Amino acid sequence: MKKICILSAVNIKHMSMISIYTELMKKNNIEYDIIYMDKYDEEEEFECAHKYKYVNKVEQKWPRGIKMMKYMMFLPYAIRIMDMNKYDFVIVWNDVAIFMFANYLSRKYKGKYCLNVRDNMGYEKRLRQKRYERVFKNAAFNTISSRGYLDILPKEISYIPIHSLNLAVLNGMTRHTSMRYNDEPIRIGFIGYVRFFERNKKILEVFANDERFELHYYGTKANVLKEYAESKEIRNTVFHDSFPVEDTKIYLEKIDVINNLYGNETINLQIAISIKFFHALYARIPILVCDNTYIGKIAQDVGIGFEVVDINEKMKENLYDWYCSLDFHTIEQNCEDFLKQSMKENEEFEKIALNYISSNWRG
Repeated sequence: MKKICILSAVNIKHMSMISIYTELMKKNNIEYDIIYMDKYDEEEEFECAHKYKYVNKVEQKWPRGIKMMKYMMFLPYAIRIMDMNKYDFVIVWNDVAIFMFANYLSRKYKGKYCLNVRDNMGYEKRLRQKRYERVFKNAAFNTISSRGYLDILPKEISYIPIHSLNLAVLNGMTRHTSMRYNDEPIRIGFIGYVRFFERNKKILEVFANDERFELHYYGTKANVLKEYAESKEIRNTVFHDSFPVEDTKIYLEKIDVINNLYGNETINLQIAISIKFFHALYARIPILVCDNTYIGKIAQDVGIGFEVVDINEKMKENLYDWYCSLDFHTIEQNCEDFLKQSMKENEEFEKIALNYISSNWRG
């Protein structure tokens, strides 16, 4: 039996969509270990053969240099385990781990690891390019969560697109079957870890007490905005703080438009695809997107994206007119077509991945 390992520099709860591998291995009765860094010192459930956890507390408020030094302390711990266990294949999950272990993987595990790009870890920086070229070139295969990353990743290397469908979480959801009727408020919802507070406070102010709209915030830190809304006497709002990930579908059923207004100030915000886009596709509802973003481009191509440049009264009026002009059956068909193509690409990825992690493969 082949020895497989997942290597990550973040907590299990932050390993977004690692299930694309774990479900594949579970379905094919493949055992695997996990080596990861725990910066919270908390117990996390994870179904695997062996779990190697390196407790290394890191505070968000620390200077960047100090945090980098702390992260690098994980390197010798993980290398010692990997040298001892001599894995047949390593799944590297998280862009921090790609950077940290680049030299080691290129030297010791050439052709026996895969890299999964889901964030920007300075891929465009000139001083890091040789390091990245080597580690991507020597990988068995590389995956990307957005084709937008192709602009900053090493060239002349193959990349496999994988999509954050997370159908196991959304399965059983009652999908939308029509647009909101004119006499009902359009419910704009943010679902997930609530951030970008200044941007969302502005949204609350612009849409405040407009009976045509309701603003919904579901997820950790939602209560921060709830307090702000109460202080401003903004009443057309609904809030719910932290909830289990399996309840995501419950909140998707409660909204008509997804709030994905993260901004476009960084390269990652410009080129990443948020999981909210796939939530919108699955639920058959529109999504608010920022200008100059890759997710904005593809959402508009599908016909569900409303581009926001500035959050103001004019934007609000344009959004109302745009929403009322939408044809649900067109949205439904476009979403279905995009999801089918995404699932097809995920299936192609699974075939490639299985060739490397299955005991039937001979490298």
